[in-house]
Amino acid sequence: MKAYPILSFLLLVGSAQLGAEAIAPVSGASGQAGHQDGTGGGARFNDPMGLARDTQGNLYICDARNHVIRKVAPGGVVTTLAGRPGESGAVNGVGSAARFNFPADIAVAPNGALYVADSGNHCIRAIAANGAVTTLAGDLGSADDINLDYGGAFPSVAIQLDGTGAAARFNGPSGIAYAPAGYLYVSDTGNQIIRKVSINGSVTTLAGKAGEWGTTDGSGVNARFSSPMGLCVGADGDLYIADSMNHTIRRMTPQAAVSTFAGNPLEAACKSGPRLEARFCEPTDIAPHPEGGFIICESFGNALFRLTADGNVSLFADHTLSHPNSAVCDAIGNVYVADTFNQEVRLIIEKFRSSIERVGGTNQLTITWDSIPGRSYQLQILVNQAWINAPPAPVLATGEETSVTFPMPQEKSGIYRIMLLGF
Repeated sequence: MKAYPILSFLLLVGSAQLGAEAIAPVSGASGQAGHQDGTGGGARFNDPMGLARDTQGNLYICDARNHVIRKVAPGGVVTTLAGRPGESGAVNGVGSAARFNFPADIAVAPNGALYVADSGNHCIRAIAANGAVTTLAGDLGSADDINLDYGGAFPSVAIQLDGTGAAARFNGPSGIAYAPAGYLYVSDTGNQIIRKVSINGSVTTLAGKAGEWGTTDGSGVNARFSSPMGLCVGADGDLYIADSMNHTIRRMTPQAAVSTFAGNPLEAACKSGPRLEARFCEPTDIAPHPEGGFIICESFGNALFRLTADGNVSLFADHTLSHPNSAVCDAIGNVYVADTFNQEVRLIIEKFRSSIERVGGTNQLTITWDSIPGRSYQLQILVNQAWINAPPAPVLATGEETSVTFPMPQEKSGIYRIMLLGF
């Protein structure tokens, strides 16, 4: 597990307090594309995109350019669930016998079943607990029967889109979300529409009109989108959509009434503010936050935004991100992000406080920090330009605040950091 220095300070300055956003690599190595299963920094990805998290804390990743689906266990161990690295194709089968073609997004159902927007194959795939991959909806890998012309630069799509199983048609679906009612929402990106897919494979179009780009708010077929991508179901039951080329977040009610929720389709920028005054360049995903509101992936701007429950948008993370494509929150607000062009899955801890103090008149120090229950931390000190483990053994956090007490070092000053082990 690679870790990130999230706490540093000068000893013997009384009580020091630090509030900081912390970004830690979970899996993969920055800028190193490839395919390798392993732990933490020993793993390799090739353009990780869609991201989902189950109730046990496992992450599932569409490793798009590797054409495979990966799993990251809570200890940081990365395995390949389905597909064969580097081999695109359109094959159903178990585990490595299956083939995908640029899988773009993934959703997990309460029973653990996985659903994949297999973008290059223009279909929706299902992955069972035993790794068996089947095609839920769409004609696997086939574009031969497409006849509605979008122009030479774009694949065209069948005029009759809705149907059950292989009778349905998609065009580069790139967003998928599981609804609590037991069906799937899909952003049919190339068709500029939002679809509903039942677990038996029945597909219906909810909003937008195939082949027509636009910015129009309205109900059902009267609404227009421009390359809708990631989506999620909010706490209110409405669907929220990253309408990427419209530079907006759209909201769709269960009755398919579509409105602009944040941003402005007439202006592309990266700007904080009240939701309708905020600006996005190319939002690619949106994820619910446990405290209300959402996390928004701003891919073109290499940033994440936080849209709070009261409707304000602020910058959440940037600088080191490179085309973040998908995000998901855990129950206490930590954010996992598929940092696509950095070839990493990363953890962002929004709320982090820490302090250091001398224990009474003794020669002992206590360091206290916000922590993730069930995760282990290692205290390190910088010595001769290298980080080494400090005397305290790794600490397993049992609550949202953890502390460690240890003897005062002989050197009366130093820089310490706390490493998150696992994620």
